[in-house]
Amino acid sequence: MENQLNLLLDAVDVTYGPRPEIGRYILLIAEQARALGVTFHLGRGFERLLEVNRLHADSWSPLAPTFDPRCSEITADTALYIEGRHDGEPVVTLAIRRYDWPASTLAEEWESGRFAYRDPARQMQAEERWVAGAPAAASIGGRVTFGGGLWFRRDFRGRRIPLLTAGLMRCLSLTTWNPDYAIGMLETGLLSRALLPLYGHPPAQAGMLVEGGWKTLDSTLIWESREDLKARIYAAINKAEQPEAVERRIRNSR
Repeated sequence: MENQLNLLLDAVDVTYGPRPEIGRYILLIAEQARALGVTFHLGRGFERLLEVNRLHADSWSPLAPTFDPRCSEITADTALYIEGRHDGEPVVTLAIRRYDWPASTLAEEWESGRFAYRDPARQMQAEERWVAGAPAAASIGGRVTFGGGLWFRRDFRGRRIPLLTAGLMRCLSLTTWNPDYAIGMLETGLLSRALLPLYGHPPAQAGMLVEGGWKTLDSTLIWESREDLKARIYAAINKAEQPEAVERRIRNSR
């Protein structure tokens, strides 16, 4: 699997969706990140994600099996890894993977363990249980992208970087794979309440549980359809082109 990372603007392939708007939005995200001292890099596969996770074990829990190439069926065709660097060091990570469920749903894949494991019967622990309690999980299927693997170095957590990663997640999911749905999981509680406004309040339902095994976790499912992704991108571009936003970017670039 590919491990090489290249600058985002050199590596991104704008294929699906409203291409001019996606191109402009990705360029805008890269410019705003650069103003914060961060350059985004893009690669395929999650080996580098695993490496960064190990290097920062003091501030980051072990990777979920969903993003761990040792556990899950992850290929270069189904995985995007984004790394933000400051002075050559990683300060933010984001992972997006693609699933194809033409005759299945998120609920079925989650509860069977296939959402996370290459071979659930062999890899899941005896007491491990995945429960899809969010009602929407039973209707999400087809081509689905899942964004996660988020980590921010402590000194970058209070900046605008989370907003930029949300924009990247939408753009890259749509233009790379043209999914029927893009989904995410937020730990239910303070974290989900803090992040939902940053993500623009997408539809959200609690009840995605993991009990035993890797970690006991109660997650809130968030999702957007293909048309939702397009609408978010159009709205972001329209907002960015308002005169006051343009003036603010000019001031920040000086």
